[in-house]
Amino acid sequence: MVKHDFNVTTHWIGGRESVGKLNGDILSEQISIPEGLGGNGTGTNPDELLVSAASSCYIISLAAVLERSNFESIEIEQSSVGTAIFENAKFKMDTITHYPIITVKSTQKEQLSKKLDKLLELADKNCMISNSIRGNVNIKIQPKIK
Repeated sequence: MVKHDFNVTTHWIGGRESVGKLNGDILSEQISIPEGLGGNGTGTNPDELLVSAASSCYIISLAAVLERSNFESIEIEQSSVGTAIFENAKFKMDTITHYPIITVKSTQKEQLSKKLDKLLELADKNCMISNSIRGNVNIKIQPKIK
């Protein structure tokens, strides 16, 4: 078993309207409650960070899967949407949908079309964030080949 620790520190003073600080090895951001949820919307927030983690993990996993499948000139442009719901008196992330637009060498587009569903599933299974939230958050992938 391989084990790796990811270290993050957070600091907060005050109540709901305050702004906190998040620091990781690379990441350094202000955090607050999103404006749409009654906060002041300064910096980022846990919900955006969750969707960002899922999106960045999935795109990296997808690129690795495509490379291992011998696709060349790989380029992926992806947007991801996290949909939160208020249910049973609490908020939760219900669904994260990834919209990857995949570009590969023009002579490989047909080959990619044939293998795409399998490769998308493999990338999802290789993504640590997908594996961590699966069962609690629905993960959907809506790809396009460019």
